[in-house]
Amino acid sequence: MIKISAIICTFKRPDYLRHALRSLCEQSLPSEQYEIIVVDNAVEGEVEQIVKEFQDGRVNLRYLGEAEVGLSRARNTGLKVAAGRYVAYMDDDARADTRWLEALVAAFEESPALAAVGGRVWLDWHGEKPGWVPERHLSLYSCVDHGNSAHELKNDEYLVGANLAFEKEALRCVGGFDPNLGRQGAVLLSGEEAATLAQLQQLNKGVYYEPAAVVWHSVDQSRKRPSWLLRRLFWDGASQPLIDMPARERSRRATSRNAYQDLRQCGRWSWEVLVAVLRGRKSTAWESLLGLSQRAGRLRTEVRMLAWNGN
Repeated sequence: MIKISAIICTFKRPDYLRHALRSLCEQSLPSEQYEIIVVDNAVEGEVEQIVKEFQDGRVNLRYLGEAEVGLSRARNTGLKVAAGRYVAYMDDDARADTRWLEALVAAFEESPALAAVGGRVWLDWHGEKPGWVPERHLSLYSCVDHGNSAHELKNDEYLVGANLAFEKEALRCVGGFDPNLGRQGAVLLSGEEAATLAQLQQLNKGVYYEPAAVVWHSVDQSRKRPSWLLRRLFWDGASQPLIDMPARERSRRATSRNAYQDLRQCGRWSWEVLVAVLRGRKSTAWESLLGLSQRAGRLRTEVRMLAWNGN
């Protein structure tokens, strides 16, 4: 009997996908108790061929195509066909520890009231971590480590989609992942996991951190450039108003107030960047530029929300 469905959504990263699938085919959980679903969001023949390479009878492995680009849509496509009682999501550029699925299933079975369980995500930098990446922004690279003890998720803690599992019916109950959030091709929108977990917590469903469930997340060379972190922060900021203020609660007055505050903060950050550059304070300029990028993303979404409300 299939207990858990491991879902990998992939978009034009075939080399990483091979490593991800290899790790899932080597799980300690008996193969008859789990399945692997690969959702191809680019619908290219290469991904289907890679899946066929691993369809050797050792594990239950399926390929699905989702032509409408968007990580949330791809995740929801996998959810629709999942046979397990639980669904576990892992990124295509991640590798699972051999006990990953076993640890997730054990957490759910030990606490039947749980709706979601997430675990550690350790970063594989393929070398040294760049010194200009602040520790506080490692979450943007999907790093998760909330200690060695399993516990209910605290208010200041987070989980990420690179290592996140749900009781299937609980996830379906909240409508899966919001297609307005989450990466869409080259657009780095985010926050779909946080929004979904918040919905579950509002329904008094349990959300748990399980340190024994471990994955390694590869940091691509393109993400080791300052320009990537600036883009990632911009889109992180752009996602925040959509998470903080659900559509049913948005008013033109509240959005206008937030946009005005963010515009003023953008001005302050811009001034701080200019002053730091003129005084030769590179580290201060970089920190201010990071803040400016994130705040500019918030402002971008708020202006668009005002435009939509005006129509």
